[in-house]
Amino acid sequence: MNENVSIFLAGSASFVLTLSVFAAAPRILSRLSKQYGLLEPDKRIVIDTDFKSGVINIIIGSVGVYVFVYNHELYPRRLRHNCLPLRHGVAGYLGYTIADVFLILRHEPLFSPLYLVHHFVGTLCGLAGTIYTSVPWIMSTFLFYEASTPFANLRVVLAKCGWKNTRLYTVNALLLMTVFFLCRVAIIPVYWRTVYLLYTDGSFPQIDGFVYYLMLYGRVVFDILNVYWFSLMLKAFCIIVCPKRDSRLLTTSDQTSIEQSKKY
Repeated sequence: MNENVSIFLAGSASFVLTLSVFAAAPRILSRLSKQYGLLEPDKRIVIDTDFKSGVINIIIGSVGVYVFVYNHELYPRRLRHNCLPLRHGVAGYLGYTIADVFLILRHEPLFSPLYLVHHFVGTLCGLAGTIYTSVPWIMSTFLFYEASTPFANLRVVLAKCGWKNTRLYTVNALLLMTVFFLCRVAIIPVYWRTVYLLYTDGSFPQIDGFVYYLMLYGRVVFDILNVYWFSLMLKAFCIIVCPKRDSRLLTTSDQTSIEQSKKY
């Protein structure tokens, strides 16, 4: 099969699977949680979205980990390489993102201008990762992000479905912080050192223009957001462990930001 056809099919399959899981979510969650059925329809739609995102991102995140950790052909300063697992994984992310845009435009409770902006940038990253083959290691770090997303989605589902005061919720919060730190925060200095070395090597002119701008300017935005969200996670986890001592650490604004951060 032609690689472009298979990449298109991967994106299409992700689009259909995303909508299918969203449609099946009410049946699954109503069997798992009695509290789910007692919630208002608008709140159930939000939970359905998190459930859908968690399931899809288990697949996308797994591809991201495999490509980033186990594919030794993607070393940081390699300028060009046609890595098909990476391109298929990014195509899956692109299909999921487009389906998500469709859902938030259709369901008013899901609508958020910030969410749309994020998905617009995500769509650009998806297109760059599927069309171009320059600096594949750089592009793989964006897909590596998604390994932490299922834990963020699970946190919301557990909280809204009545399992917030369980050990599972606490363990998931700890795993979320750990994986989020490894995938999104700890990699920051390694990423920018690689970019600096590409600059000193004189490699910038050989990078596709579309990828170049995402590599620099898009990454700055994501890194700032990731560091901010991680600081909120630390505060929230401190409240779980020591609620009386640390309850004043998390403001209402912080709680709102955490709720929004689950979408990214």
